[in-house]
Amino acid sequence: MYYKQDWPQAKERMEAFWRNEWIDRCCVAVTAPRKTSPYGSHAALNAGMEESLQAIAAGDEKGFERWWTDPELNYQRMIAWFENTWFGGEAIPCTYVNWGAMAMACFYGSQPVFNRETVWYTPVIQDWEAWEWRFDWQNNLYWRQTQAIVNCLLENCAGRYFVGMPEFGDGADVLSLMRGMDRLALDLLEYPDHVHRAIQVLSDSWIDLHEHIYQMTFQNNQGGTLPWMLLWAPGRISQLACDFSSILSPRMFRQFFIPEVRREGDWCEYGTYHLDGPPAMKSTLDTLLGVEQIDTIQWTPGENLPPTFSPQYIPAYQKIQAAGKRLFLLVEPHEIEPLLAELSPRGLMLRTRVDSEEEGQKLLTQAADWSARSPKRNL
Repeated sequence: MYYKQDWPQAKERMEAFWRNEWIDRCCVAVTAPRKTSPYGSHAALNAGMEESLQAIAAGDEKGFERWWTDPELNYQRMIAWFENTWFGGEAIPCTYVNWGAMAMACFYGSQPVFNRETVWYTPVIQDWEAWEWRFDWQNNLYWRQTQAIVNCLLENCAGRYFVGMPEFGDGADVLSLMRGMDRLALDLLEYPDHVHRAIQVLSDSWIDLHEHIYQMTFQNNQGGTLPWMLLWAPGRISQLACDFSSILSPRMFRQFFIPEVRREGDWCEYGTYHLDGPPAMKSTLDTLLGVEQIDTIQWTPGENLPPTFSPQYIPAYQKIQAAGKRLFLLVEPHEIEPLLAELSPRGLMLRTRVDSEEEGQKLLTQAADWSARSPKRNL
């Protein structure tokens, strides 16, 4: 692969990860500015992207929308990232249609708001009795634009990178945007049948959308990818999630949203659950560990909270590994050594970034030593 010369070695480690094994170290996905890049840091590269966005948006009321929806601009933006990024360890060069995290909302009538940093979706369900679920697969503008971007990325790929699954969003979180989070929380009590019906419709579409894109991309990808995680699997993979669960009791989560997790997990061969923040962990982790369709749990503490390697999180990580699930953590480089003192390298994926290729190579060497010395290495 042009942007990842050591892909065969990375693929072997990731195949071991999915078997809940390890070879010479835990999986570490590390990125850095490429030696040939004029940008000295990730921040500088992002600033360069920002300049491009401002130039496109200047004097054009649809400039931000073009930035997100024009196939050629999506391709050029991703190529700029690939050309300036070193993908070390198990980090893979993969791109995708990134319209925020809940793009499925606009397929059902929610108006997308394109801005500088992301895409948001406006509430559209005002009255359950009057609402009709309609998604015109042939003529929906945003679905057609999504397919056009995927096709453009594939047509220009030539084996240089992977083209991953768009972030369509899960049913619960898409619905929380289409209805409004506060109103949806009340709907669980006042309109439970409508909520169950909504989740059924959205999870059906989730499966259909994922299968459509998977059929378009799997040969190019040698399987599937989760692009924002830089995660590859030798088959169907996607993110399962329910960030809305952070405001729910465990009972309400099980009643309304675990059926969706199971249905979408049945589509996945490598189901990866995105667990976002301590409130969601507290209300859902024990339930999630009993869901056989979940292979991996990816944990994010969230902003302004204790970092990933903080002692209060370690028992939860160990519980995940003891349940036979793989564990994926977003970390800072200095967190890897203390984490490997507490966790097994088996079925462990750590994603981080550094400021140079040399620093990244050193970190990978150190990770092998820390993995070999981990007191949990044989667990």
